[in-house]
Amino acid sequence: MRPAPTATEAAEGSQAVEHSSVSALCFLLYDICLTFEDEVDIFWPREWTFIKFDFFFLRYFPFLAQIPLLLVGSELTERFHFSRRGCFIWQVYEGVVPVLIIVACDLVFLARIHALYFGNNYIKGLLLFCFALEIIGICVGLGFALPGIHFNEICFVTDVSTGILFYGGAVIVFQTVLFVLTLYKYIEGVRAVPTVKLLMRDGTWAFFALFALIVLQAFLYSSKYHNFAAALYPWILTSYSVSGYRILLNINSLTRQSYDANTSGALASNDIEFHHSLDDDDELSIEIPTLPLSRRD
Repeated sequence: MRPAPTATEAAEGSQAVEHSSVSALCFLLYDICLTFEDEVDIFWPREWTFIKFDFFFLRYFPFLAQIPLLLVGSELTERFHFSRRGCFIWQVYEGVVPVLIIVACDLVFLARIHALYFGNNYIKGLLLFCFALEIIGICVGLGFALPGIHFNEICFVTDVSTGILFYGGAVIVFQTVLFVLTLYKYIEGVRAVPTVKLLMRDGTWAFFALFALIVLQAFLYSSKYHNFAAALYPWILTSYSVSGYRILLNINSLTRQSYDANTSGALASNDIEFHHSLDDDDELSIEIPTLPLSRRD
């Protein structure tokens, strides 16, 4: 086990985490406000189905989940007098929350790949297999990491078991598989299709943002600067949140434009149905059958 950080190092790390948490929370709130009009126009009129629930979960659960974390491992923690058991419960909370957000976001990513490959059964089987392995890897990593967590009197984490690498590794491998599949379909020759270009663009920035954050956090945990590693935690939650709901909003915005222009391919419901062919204009049709979207005046 590495030597525990000094009081000064722990204080510096705690302050960095506190500032990072506030910044990530403010950024997420800003992006929610920025896209609120699209949320109202696109998702509010719809009936409640899984996709609509997933959208609102990704949009608001990460924001709400991060608020109580401002009270843990910060200057405010001393006022609550948490016991060691209380601190451990908070660490379990911090371990479980990302799992819920990652799974919810991965379902959006899976639907994206499913659309690109027109519901190909082999790709579907591969995705489900990789998704199951990711969940297993995350759970194993969490199971190894939680018992080995060390924290100080304000619940600030001073050391983490290397089991956390299983957690991050599983996520990185799965995201890499999704990116490779997206890139292959883009290179294959359907890059001119607007929907494919959109999925490739959103998938690319989401992959590199999440990949960089997770790798950097793993590096910090394994280095002498591990007291700063937790500063990236809120940004991982925020990045997954923005990646997930932005993909859903962008796809709907594109297909709304197509609908208003009397072209094919309207994403107008929450029960995703993918058409397995390209039309005469080489337009990828991702249709969700229900009432058409209302046009803006």
